[in-house]
Amino acid sequence: MQTLGSKTLSCSTPLFYLCCLLLVSCLFLLEEAHAARHGGISLRSQHTALLNWKAALATPPLQMSSWQENTSPCNWTGIMCMAVRHGRHMPWAVTNISLPDADIHGQLGELNFSALPFLAYIDLQNNSLHGALPASIGSLSALSVLNLPYNQLTGKIPAQIGDLQSLRLLELSFNKFTGHIPTSLGNLTMLTDLLIHQNMVSGPIPEEIGRLVNLQNLQLSNSTLSGLIPKTLGNLSQLNALCLFGNQLSGTIPQELGRLVHLQILELNSNDFSGPIPISITNLTMMSTLYLFENEITGPIPPELGNLAVLNQLALFTNQITGIIPPELGNLTMLNLLFLSTNQITGPIPSELGYLLNLESLALSSNQIFGSIPSNLGNITKLEILHLFRNQITGSIP
Repeated sequence: MQTLGSKTLSCSTPLFYLCCLLLVSCLFLLEEAHAARHGGISLRSQHTALLNWKAALATPPLQMSSWQENTSPCNWTGIMCMAVRHGRHMPWAVTNISLPDADIHGQLGELNFSALPFLAYIDLQNNSLHGALPASIGSLSALSVLNLPYNQLTGKIPAQIGDLQSLRLLELSFNKFTGHIPTSLGNLTMLTDLLIHQNMVSGPIPEEIGRLVNLQNLQLSNSTLSGLIPKTLGNLSQLNALCLFGNQLSGTIPQELGRLVHLQILELNSNDFSGPIPISITNLTMMSTLYLFENEITGPIPPELGNLAVLNQLALFTNQITGIIPPELGNLTMLNLLFLSTNQITGPIPSELGYLLNLESLALSSNQIFGSIPSNLGNITKLEILHLFRNQITGSIP
């Protein structure tokens, strides 16, 4: 409040109220002018882009009820803001969109990503997003997490995703993507997790994925990928899990996978792989799960598999494996699942299997195994499943 002569002016008087409105308008124009000089960045433009996306949704979900014209997006459910560096300035900007399980029905293409240049985190998993993943998402140079599983996204994975140089997690599983995996993903050298499980992508696994030297989790399973496993995957020295199951991959399993010394999970089952089990993978002493079942693998079971001391599950069933069951498998004392059914395995059941005291499931059916059942299998007191049918086993049941 201030005095002018004998009159007192405040925001309650019409003249001063008009001045207040003019001042607010001028400040808004100044903000927009300042934003124009600094790449068009303003919280107002981000506010508008998000409200326009909400308006484009068929039925905006309950979680978006706080998204209103007269409130800051920084106070909205699912939105986070931070002060970000932009030249010499630190404007407030929308950095996170996190609305998992929100029953969002709509398209990402309706969201103006160019108005949200500081987005670092997008989590929209388990919604009903449909349509294409827009190429404009490649403009989000600060994005480190793109989490979109369990939606209904279609079309090709845009090559522009390869422009997201800061990306650490790319999760597109359980959608309906088609076409090839873009080779541009090889540019995402910060990636630790690349997950494109349960889609309809086809064609080869790009050799360029071998450039992702920080990758820890690679899952390209349950699609229609074909061709060979690129030898370049042997460069992924930080990899903990490699899951390529449920595709149409063929050829031999490359020896180069034996360089993945941190690998704990290798799942190559349900493909068309042929040739022998490579000896090199028996060097992967941190491996807990080895699934090679439902392929066309030939040759014997390498005795060196007995070196994988922490192996928990070994499944080689439904192949064309020959030779005997190596007694060295008795060294795998952490094993709780051993499935060797439906092969061409011969010879007796080695008594060393009786050392596998943690075994819960043992399946040796549909082979050419002969001889008697070792009595010390009775030591495996945790055993719940024992399949020995369709063999040439003789003698009495111990």
